[in-house]
Amino acid sequence: MEILDLKASKEFSPTHHVYKTLAETPNSAISVVGWEPGQTSPIHSHPDADEIYHVLEGEGLFNDGNKEVRLGPGATVIFPAGEVHRVTSVTRMVLYRVQAGRDRHSEMVDGWPAR
Repeated sequence: MEILDLKASKEFSPTHHVYKTLAETPNSAISVVGWEPGQTSPIHSHPDADEIYHVLEGEGLFNDGNKEVRLGPGATVIFPAGEVHRVTSVTRMVLYRVQAGRDRHSEMVDGWPAR
């Protein structure tokens, strides 16, 4: 058993969102991500891993290329493996992130794929 301290793991940067890996197994990775207002991830996917975000603090926009939703504390969003997505912080935001899958690498996309 491993106990994780989410509050002590929060970190922010004025230039980019900050991932703090808390635990990693062969099949998953858990991290806390600190975002300042207006920070945006690139449009990307994780071809072989689900990416799950739970909003701990603040608000953000979560976009899968078809719709964009504004989520706040208590909301969870799941991007299944291969789904192209982007996250943008509206306020200072803290996310709990789980990546589930053996190969968790991301692939950047220049724009939203045609649907």
